[in-house]
Amino acid sequence: MKLSSFRHSHAASRHRGIAFTIVEVMLAIGIFAMVLTAIYSIWIAILKGTRAGMKAAAEVQRSRIAMRTLEDAFLTTEMFYANMNLYLFYADTSGDMAAVSLVGRLPESFPGVDRYGDQVVRRVSFYTQPGRDGTSDLLMTQAPILANTNSGWQPYTVTLSRDVTLFQLEFYDLQKAEWLDEWKYTNKLPSLVKIALGLGKSSHGGGPYDLVTSLVALPSVGVGGELQGVGPGVTRTNAP
Repeated sequence: MKLSSFRHSHAASRHRGIAFTIVEVMLAIGIFAMVLTAIYSIWIAILKGTRAGMKAAAEVQRSRIAMRTLEDAFLTTEMFYANMNLYLFYADTSGDMAAVSLVGRLPESFPGVDRYGDQVVRRVSFYTQPGRDGTSDLLMTQAPILANTNSGWQPYTVTLSRDVTLFQLEFYDLQKAEWLDEWKYTNKLPSLVKIALGLGKSSHGGGPYDLVTSLVALPSVGVGGELQGVGPGVTRTNAP
């Protein structure tokens, strides 16, 4: 055999020894596809987890803001007996979700307090209404107590929380020295109010996923007419 033929045969044999077969190539492509699929699945799981975490954090923050708004409203509640028709305290706990309406001198940090100018004595109402996907939303409305709703005044309304599954109020009657699940006295303020606000549904039961509670001390008595310069049994129609 000639030397050149030997070299050509040896090179071809070595080339065949280091080449990949079609089976090996297909196997490599399959392994690479599995690795890409695993990476994609992990990325999707991380993305979903991040979104769920951000949503949960936002809901928790929203519930805290809603509770702070409720607390500020109750802490600043006012009642002047000479103007009882303007300062009535309404509370409805007969249904699954509570509702309350009161008059307060709102602080600067209260949502929407910059509206209506310097008229910070406002009627504030909290109530729920049906939201999306069969859930409930907690809403807050406010307007100055002297606002004429028939002359262009519109109450400021904001959604405090979504996916509300619990909104309950309890009231402490100082004279009876007991907690009441309903408050029937529109011309009298409770001394203490228990607030329970729950969002979402727990996966382990029928309770809320996030439950926030608070105990708020209200002004226990209203301001008598004699302190407003009005005699007993006389009612004024304008605010002090």
